[in-house]
Amino acid sequence: MTETSQGVNSVDIAVGILTFVARYDGQARAIDIANGCNLSKSRLHKYLISLCRTGMLSQNEKGIYSLGATLHQLSGNGSGESDPISKLNDVLTAFRDKFNYSTGVVVSTGEGLILKHYNRSFRNVDIDFLPNTPVPLHHSAAGQIFMGFTDHPQDDQHASLIAQIRLQGFAVRYQPTHGIPGAQSIACPLLDNKEKLIAIAVTMGFFCTEDIPQIAVQLMNTVGSLSR
Repeated sequence: MTETSQGVNSVDIAVGILTFVARYDGQARAIDIANGCNLSKSRLHKYLISLCRTGMLSQNEKGIYSLGATLHQLSGNGSGESDPISKLNDVLTAFRDKFNYSTGVVVSTGEGLILKHYNRSFRNVDIDFLPNTPVPLHHSAAGQIFMGFTDHPQDDQHASLIAQIRLQGFAVRYQPTHGIPGAQSIACPLLDNKEKLIAIAVTMGFFCTEDIPQIAVQLMNTVGSLSR
């Protein structure tokens, strides 16, 4: 019998569960995990308990399972640090847990801006997004940040707004989009030590207009903690 055939089946199953959650952009429901990993709900439940207890997974109040702190620590690079986008998502998850606002990480790809990570709030009524949802450039706070902190061509119509965003360090989309009444978003940049844009931090939801400046400052302070 070869060494590879003498492995522990439960370890294989646990790794399969973690891999499945990672493929769902780090967040998945138990029913989806059970179906995707071909496990009964009762059998999966035992694995989820152990994986959450060891910090490999975490579960929020809505029953969504996410990759846990222990797994993020183990997946760090040789210096013991995780990549900046993962670190940004970690602090935005903590922001969500503290203030109960949905958060996300927007990145630029060859096909445009996408919402790479999304951390839903625990509110009964909020917005849900699928992984890798496209983000409109001209109708989003994240798009305004992208235009303000990159060499993206600017037209005269947006020049004054972009200048203001660069000065204040954040952008706000006040008007609803895609038929979501009252939904707003706030975004700020994550920059490297050469002031190059790495990713865009976003918080979104149904905000009171008078609360937006304070929320924006809280978001910028959260992102700024990564450089301290």
